[in-house]
Amino acid sequence: MNHNQTDSEPWYKQGWPWALIAIPFFTVIAGVTTFIIANDTSDSLVQDDYYKKGLAINDNIERLERGHQLKLKAELEFDKDNQLFILTATAINPLPKDLTLSFSHPTLQQQDRLVHLSHLGANQYIGELSDLPSAYWHISLEDKDKHWLIKKRWLYPTKKRLLIAPSQP
Repeated sequence: MNHNQTDSEPWYKQGWPWALIAIPFFTVIAGVTTFIIANDTSDSLVQDDYYKKGLAINDNIERLERGHQLKLKAELEFDKDNQLFILTATAINPLPKDLTLSFSHPTLQQQDRLVHLSHLGANQYIGELSDLPSAYWHISLEDKDKHWLIKKRWLYPTKKRLLIAPSQP
């Protein structure tokens, strides 16, 4: 009777049992890793008060329509050296002394920024914002009493200048 060399070797010296053992081993490792990542990472895009946010959409639509009726236009320029935003705005009615410029990050809520713009005169406003990270920002310009609103998206730092105008309602 002729025996093969591989048949007389112990099982732990052969490759196929280790390949079979490796599959469930790495599956358990991947499952544990996925569980740890899921527990450590917060769901920043999920809103706890989604119902209230949904109701507020109607208010935003009305404010956007008021921005369109007022024929609001704003040119935003960023002076990176001084970390200043200079805004030149026009409308059919006089604009208030204080405006608010909101920067919303598309995915990371903790990156959102708010800039209060002060009136310089001649429809010019200025505000300071330091350390704005690179992103495709959602920009909102509104008055202090939140009567009107205009929005735009902005790729920073590629574009240093931005025209914010209301779109057709």
